[in-house]
Amino acid sequence: MRTLELCKHLVMTLVLVNSIGAKAQSMNSASDIPFNNLRITNRAQCALDSDMPTDSVFLVLDGYNAGKLTYSLAKNVGADVTAMSAQGMQDFRIAVSRLTKTVANRILTGTLPLLPLNLKTSKLSVYNGLAEKCDKKTYCPELNTYLAKIWENSQGAGTAWSKIDNFTAANFVKAKPRERVGCYYLKKFSGLQGHLHTSALDVASLQDMAQSYLNQDKNITDCEDREASLDSRNAIVQMNLQLDDAGEFDQYGFDFWNSVKIYLSFAWRYSSIPAQVSPHMGELFKSIALEESVMMVPNGCKSVEKPSCDAETLSLNSIRELAKPGANPADSFKENPEGPEKGAVNNGARSVNDDFLGTRGYQEAADWVENFRKNYVQNRGSMKSRLQSAIQFMNVMSAAMTASELAEFVKPLALTGTYSPSHRDELYYLCTETRLAADQRLDFMKSGIDKIKNLSVMQKAFESSPKSLDQLSAYFDSSGTQIVGFCDSLERKNIWNVEGYQVNRNGFNPWAKELLSIPMAEAVGTEKPALSFGAPLLLWDKSKAPEGGNVICSSGIDCARKMTKAMVDLYAVSKYADAFLPVSSTVSSPDIFNPYAELKACKIYDPWYQTRRANKRLFADLTSTALFGWNALPMYVDVDFAAPKVTSLKQLIDNGSVKFDPVLQKSKMQYSILADFGPLVGAPCAVSIAPNSAKAFNFYAFNGITMNYCKSNSDGTAIGETNGNVNNSQPHSRSYCGGCSINFVGVTSSAAMTSGGWLPVNPIKLGIYFFRSIHRFVQAKKDKVNIPIASEVNLKRVAETYQKHGFIPEYCVEQLGAGVGCYQNICAAKAADFFERTTGKKVEELDWDSAAPTTSTITKSVLIRSSLCKGDVRLKFNCTDDGKKFSTYDRFGGMYGRTKECRDALGQNFWGH
Repeated sequence: MRTLELCKHLVMTLVLVNSIGAKAQSMNSASDIPFNNLRITNRAQCALDSDMPTDSVFLVLDGYNAGKLTYSLAKNVGADVTAMSAQGMQDFRIAVSRLTKTVANRILTGTLPLLPLNLKTSKLSVYNGLAEKCDKKTYCPELNTYLAKIWENSQGAGTAWSKIDNFTAANFVKAKPRERVGCYYLKKFSGLQGHLHTSALDVASLQDMAQSYLNQDKNITDCEDREASLDSRNAIVQMNLQLDDAGEFDQYGFDFWNSVKIYLSFAWRYSSIPAQVSPHMGELFKSIALEESVMMVPNGCKSVEKPSCDAETLSLNSIRELAKPGANPADSFKENPEGPEKGAVNNGARSVNDDFLGTRGYQEAADWVENFRKNYVQNRGSMKSRLQSAIQFMNVMSAAMTASELAEFVKPLALTGTYSPSHRDELYYLCTETRLAADQRLDFMKSGIDKIKNLSVMQKAFESSPKSLDQLSAYFDSSGTQIVGFCDSLERKNIWNVEGYQVNRNGFNPWAKELLSIPMAEAVGTEKPALSFGAPLLLWDKSKAPEGGNVICSSGIDCARKMTKAMVDLYAVSKYADAFLPVSSTVSSPDIFNPYAELKACKIYDPWYQTRRANKRLFADLTSTALFGWNALPMYVDVDFAAPKVTSLKQLIDNGSVKFDPVLQKSKMQYSILADFGPLVGAPCAVSIAPNSAKAFNFYAFNGITMNYCKSNSDGTAIGETNGNVNNSQPHSRSYCGGCSINFVGVTSSAAMTSGGWLPVNPIKLGIYFFRSIHRFVQAKKDKVNIPIASEVNLKRVAETYQKHGFIPEYCVEQLGAGVGCYQNICAAKAADFFERTTGKKVEELDWDSAAPTTSTITKSVLIRSSLCKGDVRLKFNCTDDGKKFSTYDRFGGMYGRTKECRDALGQNFWGH
């Protein structure tokens, strides 16, 4: 009793200490932490960015397990369970935040070495061997021992790095030691995350960013803030990396995040940092599976892991659908999920950076996290339940009877002299379901079920199973083959081909109903129970009554159908196993804010296609102009190009993982021929023929009064193939159009004909055709969706502009989108930005230096007044009118002090005056 009282006293004392610390910590603000630029991108640029490492992530934290753990502790010692569980979840949030921040800082300052992602090019022989041996195992003692040596050395153990592994300077980031990670707790999504709901900059979006920045205390706080009102059960923490050279980070960024995740999982269990945050529960936190409670999500279009066209990437990124508002019925919830690859192909292009996940629709960010985690946990729970039930049933079945014995147990019903409708139904259910899952000849699911045993993620799921996946798969194959043979014999007896008999389709298992597309009206209602014949065949406990939950299966047919369902469940689970099964040794990193990560990786979306298409159309238009534009021939050829299309993703199993190979329908040139008969018949009429596309009739200059008629056809062929697939051939399209119009083409062609001579030169027609070619090219380049466009927005500059004017002027949008402030024009803004970055002083006034001599139109000069010195500093630079090319002079950066004080400040006062 005395020991228990001491524990209670200790726990309550620590809670009190932490609550005092909470009040002190709540005074902290994130206002002094620098923000990264917001990268505003459209669809095409977002797809391109997915191949680049991100400099900002969200930690999506679920404090349930921590709260459950501390609740139990409080209950055992008689403490306040509500206060203790709240304290535990808060400590967990802060411990994860501090540990992640510490790991990232140590790597960025060269204290911890980078662990390479690509083992083929890595020179770390010790690490390479351990990584291959452990291969994502949830626990690997050899790798932990290796990581422990590295961790101790990062804390000053003093061991030469070369004695641990072949570490060289190339394995360490070269950066000045300072705080490198900005860490914020998100109270709500706001303009501070404006890139998630802005695909094109405008005044409204910039004003939202400015207001959010100026009122940031309402939107964010320090990630270690202990304010009691902050939700730690469902929390989202934003971490921004402060980089000296973003270009260099692009070279090692994916190695960086790989290292962060590996060190994080190790340090959570073996470092003292969680205990520093929570002295009374830090050690207990080590028992929490961090990988199940934390996600590391890229903040924007860039990635934590480079996307690949494989099952892991596609299934992980399918989690995106669960992050949308409300309860989202996911494909993974289906009895027979199609798989993430089907969703990627069928959904195709979609919106991006328009808050498609509904983050701004929630009053608090924690509410969005709660909805996301609830959907995720429900899906994961469903899949884990199906997996565990299937493994348990298959082990029990295979231990109770051999495959041959099971095949014999299904036969007695067929040996009866007469068949009732119920008897016929039972046999029909058995044979149909077994054929769907186990008949190699029909192969509706058999090939997919056979592949399960080749997947590493499924093999790992069977690590604690009495029998291996290979053994249970062989059991199913043997049973299924014998039952299919039995069903063939029933078919030959025509037992179902009886007048008046119709199967009661409600008796099928749900997975078979879904596969057979049985209408919901037939599936609704009480499920038809399995027929029983005497005593149940298999019980959980033979000493108890053979009823209710003690019955495993009532008959041989019931056992065989449940065995088939178990294998179908394993097949269903395998399609999303990488996303939902807790078999990874590091936290997951789905690209939930970028749906184009997997689309680009699998070539479903090509971000450069529209650019190439515009270039090819320009060449074709200029060629047609050269052929027909200069003379009076009433001909014109219009050329376009259909985008390549991925029709399916072919599965390949490589080293235990599913890879997808896109089946691509190549880009096709589409053309139409226009014959303008206006010059010949005296009436401006034309005919258009498009032999290989359903291209509508179109006059190729400025239309007037028009009357058109068009007919288009498109046909294709469906070819039945093996394995239940249907191959749709590429459709053949054509159009025939005609019409009359008062238009410039006809008028100019007619003018050429009346000028006399054979094929006279027609400069007017040539000019119109040439103008049309250039006009179409320029318009194509203005595509704001499929031509890559990106802007870099500095939130501080936006806020300063808003404070200066009280609003964001229209002319400032372009300048603020370039990451600089707002001045007379983009060149002046870039000059001011250069001055502030070089001197560290704020520009107070800036004027054009009209008296400064210039040698070209791009050489410019400004006069700057700042807190650097009293007087002006002249800054001379080169800048194109659009600001895309900006450079200063090497000597003093093109700066010259016009007063002695300014020259002293710039280090230019060589003569003392």
